[in-house]
Amino acid sequence: MYTVLNITKDHDANNSKMSSNLGHEEVDFYQSCKLAKKYGFKGINIDLEYPKYSAADMKFFLKEFELIPASFHLTVKFDGTELQFTESLKKFQKQAKIAEEIGCSLALKYLPPFSEKLNFDNHFRLYIQRLNILKNILADHNIKIAFEFIGPAETRINSKFDFIHTIDGVRCLISASDIYNYAGFKLDIHHWQHSGASLLDLQHLDLQSILYIELNDGLVGYNSFYMPEFKRKLPLQTGVNDVKGFLSVLMQKGYLGPVAVEPWDIEISELPIEEAIFRAKKSLDDSFAIIST
Repeated sequence: MYTVLNITKDHDANNSKMSSNLGHEEVDFYQSCKLAKKYGFKGINIDLEYPKYSAADMKFFLKEFELIPASFHLTVKFDGTELQFTESLKKFQKQAKIAEEIGCSLALKYLPPFSEKLNFDNHFRLYIQRLNILKNILADHNIKIAFEFIGPAETRINSKFDFIHTIDGVRCLISASDIYNYAGFKLDIHHWQHSGASLLDLQHLDLQSILYIELNDGLVGYNSFYMPEFKRKLPLQTGVNDVKGFLSVLMQKGYLGPVAVEPWDIEISELPIEEAIFRAKKSLDDSFAIIST
C-alpha cells in the first residue's frame, strides 16, 4: 500500500461540498507534486479535466519528485442526456490518451445512491448500456474504472428511487456490463462500514478488483442509518470506523495499491494547505502503523 495526496477537484459533482476531500483544491500541479514530495507521499492524483500542463510536462514533474500518478477523475455523464453522455465520452477519450502517456491507468467514479427520475431497473440498464460503449476506450488506453458506492442511508432517505449503494451492487453492475477486466472498487471505509458490510465482505473480494482505498473516521453519536455522509474526520480520530480491521484485511489479501484520506472536515479545510497536508499524511502513517505491530 502506498500513500496518495489528493487535492484535485471533483468536476463531476453537483454538490459543492464534494469539490475537494481536504477542503483545499489544487492550484498548480507542479506545486502539488512539490508538496506531495515534501510531506512524504508516494503518489498523487491528477486533474485531467482542465490540465494546465502538457502530458510531457506532467510526466517530467512526476519523475522529478518520484511520484506515482495514482488516478484521475472520470467525468463521463452516465446519468446525463444522450447528448451530454456523448460529449463527455469524447472528452474522456482525450483524457484517457493523456493518462496513458503519463502512465496513469486508473479513473475514479462514484455511483449515485439514488435517483429522482429512474427506478432501479431502468437506471441499472442505462449504466450497462453506456458502460458497454465506454469499454472500448478503457481497453484501448489500458484504463480501469474504480467505482465508489455511497453507503450511508442518510443520502437516500428522502429520495424517490434508490440505486447502487453496496459492495454487491457494484459487483453486479461490473458483471452485467461485462467489464470485469476494466473495473473494480474505490473502497471508502466510511461507505463500506455504514452500508452494513462486514470484514467478511472484504475478504471475499477478488484482490484484482480492489483498486483504490480511502480512509477517514465517522462522527460519534450516530448509528449507521443516520451517519452523516459529508461530515467526517481523519482516520483514527474518533474510533467509529474500524480502520485497523479494514486495513488488516487488505494487508492480508496482499493489497499494494493507493491509499488516500477523505475526511470532509471543516476544521481541516480552514487550516493552511500545508498544515492540512501534513495532518493527512500523519493520519495515513498512523493508520499503517497500527497494522504493522
